[in-house]
Amino acid sequence: MRLDRCAPTGMLAVCAMMAMPAAAHAHPHHHGAARTAVRHAAAPDVPAGPPLPDGQVFLPPPPGPDTAQRAADASIYAATRALEGTPRWKLAQADNRDTPAHMVSAFSCAAGFTLPPERLPELVGLFARIERRLDPAVHAQKTLWNRPRPFTEAELPLCIPLRDSLRRDPSYPSLHATLGWVAALILSDILPERTAWIMQRARVFGESRVVCGVQWQSDVTAGWLNGGVLYSAMEQDEGFRQEMDTARAEVTALRTTMAAPPAAECAVEADAAAHPPQ
Repeated sequence: MRLDRCAPTGMLAVCAMMAMPAAAHAHPHHHGAARTAVRHAAAPDVPAGPPLPDGQVFLPPPPGPDTAQRAADASIYAATRALEGTPRWKLAQADNRDTPAHMVSAFSCAAGFTLPPERLPELVGLFARIERRLDPAVHAQKTLWNRPRPFTEAELPLCIPLRDSLRRDPSYPSLHATLGWVAALILSDILPERTAWIMQRARVFGESRVVCGVQWQSDVTAGWLNGGVLYSAMEQDEGFRQEMDTARAEVTALRTTMAAPPAAECAVEADAAAHPPQ
């Protein structure tokens, strides 16, 4: 990290992260694994399906201390605090809502027409089942690496109120970015001519976690890789393909009846895409 990035008020604490000992990134599995096991033992109606690929195998570990990528993460976290109160900050606040309904409506500009969740029950239901399917797998990955969230190392402004559950939840890889990427791949399959815009929105959706200050950039990048691999595995399941066909028919039938989404919202998303965190 360049030293001149550490000069503004509040950034010195972030730069101090570079000096943190390796012990801060150790993997104390036992307590984290117990919390995850309790949480997911009570998870209702987790959809069945073929085993998902093991993230321990295909995901790289999070950046270690004294690495260039670790320094880049800290620099981006510090720089994006200046976005507080801007339209990009407000978009990150909206993207914090990762409910299936919001995941559908968030892609309206990318789709080129409004996607009202209340009129797309099959698509919303598909996103909900995918979230229940992927949540245990991603949290197992998080427990494995047990990476602290950015705000545990330097408490600078966040775009959302900080809950204890978020403070306890490890940061790597990003579940938000994973789910956003899978949602985009589904919509790209349904609307192939809009793939570039849909995947751009998925990138912005993941980057909102960085702007919000709740995850590192490398957490989000790993989430994109995660989403691509997990979607590829689910795509091989006949039941998933049947659900995709039902959702595709629903979106296709609705498409000609819907107006374009608000231009102002689309402009904010386009500006966010043109100015990624860095």
